[in-house]
Amino acid sequence: MHKEIRKQIILKRKNFLPSLILTFLLFISLICIVYFTDPRLSLFIPLFFVLFFIFLFFLFSLIFGSSKRGFLISVCLTIFAIFRFFGIGNILNAILIAGLGIIALNYEHLTKRNR
Repeated sequence: MHKEIRKQIILKRKNFLPSLILTFLLFISLICIVYFTDPRLSLFIPLFFVLFFIFLFFLFSLIFGSSKRGFLISVCLTIFAIFRFFGIGNILNAILIAGLGIIALNYEHLTKRNR
């Protein structure tokens, strides 16, 4: 009985070192894209935003210890970065995106409680 409980605890334990290493490698790749590529090439713009999203996802998942919160915050920040890229990212859009993120977090919390 005790051995089975110990085995379940070990399986539920999160291993942060691979996530931390992957986050660091994604950060290095973002820096390389920013400094060593030509911004006029259309290939690197979607690649930048995809790497930016994945980097933020791993970073905030490690910080908050929750994949759901990390995903939601990284989606909000990536959407705002895309808005800034197209020139429509202002404080009003940032407040609206943050409000939608807070509403989504609260909705997830409330529906989780009612189950």
